[in-house]
Amino acid sequence: MPNPFDDLSVGSHALSASANPFRPGMGRIPPDFGGREDALLRARIVVEQLSAGVAPEFVLYRGVRGVGKTALLAFVRQRARQLGLATIHVEADRDDTELARATDVLLRGVGELAPGSGPPGLEGLAVVRAGADGPRLRSAADPGAFETLVEDLAVLAARTQRGVLLTIDEVHEAGDVLLGPLLRAAHRAAQDDRPLGVLLSGLPTAAENLFDEGQTYTERLARVDLGLLDAAGTAEAIRRPFARVADASVDDAVVHEVHAASGGYPWFVQLWGEALWDLATDPGRIELPVARAAGARVRVRVDDFYATRWRRVPSGRARQLVQALAEQGGQAAMGDLLEVVDITHQAASPARRALLDLGICWAPGRGRLAFSVPGFERWVLSTQPIDA
Repeated sequence: MPNPFDDLSVGSHALSASANPFRPGMGRIPPDFGGREDALLRARIVVEQLSAGVAPEFVLYRGVRGVGKTALLAFVRQRARQLGLATIHVEADRDDTELARATDVLLRGVGELAPGSGPPGLEGLAVVRAGADGPRLRSAADPGAFETLVEDLAVLAARTQRGVLLTIDEVHEAGDVLLGPLLRAAHRAAQDDRPLGVLLSGLPTAAENLFDEGQTYTERLARVDLGLLDAAGTAEAIRRPFARVADASVDDAVVHEVHAASGGYPWFVQLWGEALWDLATDPGRIELPVARAAGARVRVRVDDFYATRWRRVPSGRARQLVQALAEQGGQAAMGDLLEVVDITHQAASPARRALLDLGICWAPGRGRLAFSVPGFERWVLSTQPIDA
C-alpha cells in the first residue's frame, strides 16, 4: 500500500476527517447537546439574568462520569463570554483544604473586573487590596477571607455593571470549607441583587449534605440530574451534527444501533458519531453497513476505556470488591458485598475509600457503592479480569 502522505486517496472516505464535528473525550464540548435542552435552558436563563444585572438562582448539575457535566459548564462559559460576562472556573480539590487554589482563581477574576488592580476599582472592598502583581488579600490568614472575597467579587460585579459567572466542577470533591463559604457569600450577594451567578457540577450525591442540613443558602440552589440519553436524545446527538456540517442524513436503523450499543451514555455516543463520520461511504447518507463497521471500531475503544479503569483498581481487596459489585449489577449495599468477599467492614474500609478516591465508584447512599460509569459491570463479568 502506498504511503498515505504521498497518496491522499489511501484511507480517504466520503466525509473529510478534518471536518469531523464529533469530539469524544471527557470534558470536551460536543457538537450537539442532544437530550440536554432542559439543562441548557436553566443555564441560559442564568446567563441572561446576569447580562441584565439580575441575581440568578444557583444550579447544580449532577450525574455519573461521562454524561456531559464538565462539557456543559465549558459550553456555558463560552457563551457567557460571548455576551460580555466575566467567567471564573474552579475545579474543586479535596486536598485543597486551605482554599489556596480557589482563592488565586477568584483573585484573577477580581483583576479582570478591575484592570490595573488599583484605585478606584478596588476601593472600599472588605479583603481585597491592590498589590504589585495584581489584587491580593488583606490577610490570607483570616479564616473568613475566602467567603469575604466572594462577597467582594459580587460587589465589583455590581460596581462595574458586569455580570460574573462562577462555575465549580467536581463538587463532590469539595468539602464544606469551600462550598459553605462560597454559597453563603453568593446567597448574600443574591439578596442584594448583585449579578453573581454560580453553576456547579459533580457526581449524583454532590453537596447532598448541604441539602440534608437545610442550610438557608440551598434555597437558591436548584438540582438538575443528568442521566443517560433516551432514544430521542441519542438521535439528536447523532443526526444534528451530520445534518449541520455535511447535510447528510442518518438512517433510523443506524440511530437504533447507536442507542442500543451505547446505552445512551454520551461519551460512547460521541465515539459512535466520530466512527460513523470517519467510515462513511456516502457523503449524503449514513446506512447500516457503515454502523456495523463503526461498531467494530467503537468496541475496541470502549474495551480500552474499561480496561484502563480496571488497571487503576488497586490489587487485593479493592479488586475483590469490584468483582462482587459487578456481580450485584453495578450498585449494591456494602453489607451484601462483604458477604460475597467474606471480609469485615473494617477490613474493607481502605479498599472502599480507594475506589471512591480513584473515581472508580461513588456512594449513591449511606452504606452503598456503585460504579461511576455505566456498563463497567458488564465488562468485568464478560472479561473476568480478576487476579487469580
